[in-house]
Amino acid sequence: MKTVFVVLPNVLENEAAAEKLHQAFDRIVVASERSVAVSELVDLGSSVDAAVVGVKERIDASVLDKLPNLRAIGSVSAGTDHIDVPAVQSRGVKLVTSGNANSQSVAEHALAMILCIVKRLREGHAASLSGADRAGMVNAPHEFRGMNVGILGAGATAQALLRLLQPFGVNVLVWTRNPASHPEILEYGAENSGLDKIFGTCNVVSIHLPLTDETRRMVDGRLLDKLPKNACVVNVARKDIFDLGQLTETMVDRPDLSLAVDDFGLAGEDFVSRLGDRFLVTPHVAGVTVEAERAMQNIVVDGVIRTFE
Repeated sequence: MKTVFVVLPNVLENEAAAEKLHQAFDRIVVASERSVAVSELVDLGSSVDAAVVGVKERIDASVLDKLPNLRAIGSVSAGTDHIDVPAVQSRGVKLVTSGNANSQSVAEHALAMILCIVKRLREGHAASLSGADRAGMVNAPHEFRGMNVGILGAGATAQALLRLLQPFGVNVLVWTRNPASHPEILEYGAENSGLDKIFGTCNVVSIHLPLTDETRRMVDGRLLDKLPKNACVVNVARKDIFDLGQLTETMVDRPDLSLAVDDFGLAGEDFVSRLGDRFLVTPHVAGVTVEAERAMQNIVVDGVIRTFE
């Protein structure tokens, strides 16, 4: 009897994905809730053949050791920092992710955050509700046209943002570890650049990097302090690409800077309560629009099922 464990109930609300799973597996076990999903998966032991998880489920060697017959893990995500990839590979388990299915959604979210900050939408909203109207806005909004925009990364979400930026008349600098691998960047009219130049000259910096040992805490106080006056940093990747301690220090020392982050677990960070309207946060939803989620689910389900064909 082939069994698949599904953490995300909305995968089964996707009629196409649900039908394929029912056809491919004899039994579908759904997690009772996210907080206990991994322990419920482990409890299935040798009876489970495949699992469909999300970014909150930490799958490491200790979990895999208790699932001797597991053949496939499907993660409805682009990133894999929640999964011990070497441990998965060493056990011959196939890992399926959704790849670039949500790149457009992530890029749109980044652009929305950028415009929200540049146009001072949060301050304007608060000023209007208070009755102060324009007098309630300490700083006036800016035109986006003509600004220097730095993009960290050259993958699918970065390139989707490059396409969205085309009509705005901005100057774009891109940092990537391997510029030669991304000649298409130049086709968008962007310029390859170093980190120091991007942080030293760009009014807006948008982060589109995977979280790896190399990128963890990569954006530190030294880089942030180079930012021009009134610059903003948008991070639609992972918060830990920042050195969070140095980020707090720099943002407090530089009241002209603004920050936007799309990630989990930010409520407890020190800088959140200290930045006020200079900080915009969303709970890691950039890539989970209705359309993107369906596309991601379909890709993952198809990939998991192919393991057994």
